[in-house]
Amino acid sequence: MITPSANILCFGAAHFDRTLQCTEQFVPAASNPVRTLHRKPGGVARNIAVHLRLLGNNVAMLSAVGDDGDGEQVIAALSELGIDTRRMHKLDGKHTAGYTAVLDDTGELALGMMDAEVYDLLSIDLLRDQLANLQAWPWWLIDANLPAPTIDWLTENKGSSKFCAATVSPSKGARFAPVLDKLDLLIANRAEAKVLTGIEINEIDQAKTAIDVLRSKGVCDVVITLGAKGVVSSSGDGTAFWHPLPTKVCDVNGAGDAFYSGFLSRFTKPGATMDDGVAEGLAMASLTAETEGTTVWNLTQSAVDTRAEHAFKKLI
Repeated sequence: MITPSANILCFGAAHFDRTLQCTEQFVPAASNPVRTLHRKPGGVARNIAVHLRLLGNNVAMLSAVGDDGDGEQVIAALSELGIDTRRMHKLDGKHTAGYTAVLDDTGELALGMMDAEVYDLLSIDLLRDQLANLQAWPWWLIDANLPAPTIDWLTENKGSSKFCAATVSPSKGARFAPVLDKLDLLIANRAEAKVLTGIEINEIDQAKTAIDVLRSKGVCDVVITLGAKGVVSSSGDGTAFWHPLPTKVCDVNGAGDAFYSGFLSRFTKPGATMDDGVAEGLAMASLTAETEGTTVWNLTQSAVDTRAEHAFKKLI
């Protein structure tokens, strides 16, 4: 049976990630010789959008870039995949966002730097005239790189669109705290969930307690990811713990974003359940962790379905 494509509009970060490594011992406050390991597109919403598109969904991206070469490359790379970039804002006189990681000579992170100022310009005034067009998309994936006032405004004006919150990080995830009652779906890791609930999450029962708090605040469907320990999910059908899938780990970078892609690709389709979404989310996270880099470029739906068949849950 052919499953119809979902229609998802992704709001948030789209930039370049750069990783450098020191060729000698890292010395703070000094000039350190480095070599470039890689430079590649990144950003939470962008990463999610790419895997959604590779899974055959209709996807659009809304973000801001500068009037520079990086911005042109970000937009071009999305367009080449068939992602709708008509809502990408190229801002005159601004620089495209970017993250730079500097590793020491042993490969450990010595310094991380993020220039995300351009995302602060994704203001209500910038988006207001587009609202009717935005509301035409059945699902919105919104990452917390957007300014808090813009997130608040979008939740108040989503119309019939479903709103999935991507928390990004503990500090940025706090931007969703005032609008929890307006979220249709929240997916967060345990550190991000702690910021939103005040509950330290190290065990399954603590995740369940945090989910109970979030649902009491009005969130319809909640998923808390526990890294290598698995996932706890909750909807109107109850709360469940999901064991992690067997995975030959190569690189865990991007696995969290890939969970969103797998979950949304399945959950947003007619007749799908929370269980369907979690199983495909776990499958996508597993396949991504077995791949070097953040994207599974040779991705097929059959590979995801085969991996998802091994997902199993326990009601808690």
